[in-house]
Amino acid sequence: MSGWESSDEPSLLEEVLMCLPFDTYRNPELESGNKVVLPPSCLSRLKDMGVRFPWLFKIESFKSEKSSHCGVLEFCADEGFVYVPRWMMDNLGIGEGEDVILRDAWAMMGTRMKLQPHEGAFLEVGDVRGALEGALRGFSCLSKGDTIGVRCGEREFLVDVLDVGPGGDVISLIDTDCAAEFATPLDYYLNKEEEEEEEEKEREGGVFRAFSGVARRLDGGRCAVAVKKKKKEDKDDDQEFKPFSGRGRLLGGPF
Repeated sequence: MSGWESSDEPSLLEEVLMCLPFDTYRNPELESGNKVVLPPSCLSRLKDMGVRFPWLFKIESFKSEKSSHCGVLEFCADEGFVYVPRWMMDNLGIGEGEDVILRDAWAMMGTRMKLQPHEGAFLEVGDVRGALEGALRGFSCLSKGDTIGVRCGEREFLVDVLDVGPGGDVISLIDTDCAAEFATPLDYYLNKEEEEEEEEKEREGGVFRAFSGVARRLDGGRCAVAVKKKKKEDKDDDQEFKPFSGRGRLLGGPF
């Protein structure tokens, strides 16, 4: 089976390997990509089966049943082990020393990807395209559903892969140009939800409360404020109208 030709046949390579992170390997800088280190026996089997280079693999967790895809960097791991970037282990929901299934995989040349940054600040960096290209330089492929890290200066931003194309859940990034589309950042929705929750709390808790403080005159003296509730037995007709009986004055003197 060719690494680039579609086939309905089952995977030719299927290995159960114990997963270890790259920070236990001799080259922890490999954390930035999605290439793994396999044992020499995998190389022998790939050659014997006639699977052509470049090789791509599907890696799946027994524990979470989540999967991703990866390329291969070297075939020098101890037999029975595979070294994997820790970010990929986090995506798969597995810990150090847990088993994974590794199968050979196929992917079309990618032409597009839809990404969703976790923070809107990512889209405000000086060179988003350059930062993204730098982050994907160590990737052989890209899987729908993965969360990758993109470093911009001293900061690393998390970005979700919402979709890839054409077709399927994985695309090859080898010798191809991909157009990147960005969805609205996650923190926009989170901030909006928090604002709506605060507004809802204010509406629900907006009970009128009568003034209960101390009133003061303009000269600073205190004056009493009494709020008297009318009893049910009080009648409106008890309030007799009394006409004004004082002496009126004009602004300029008596009249």
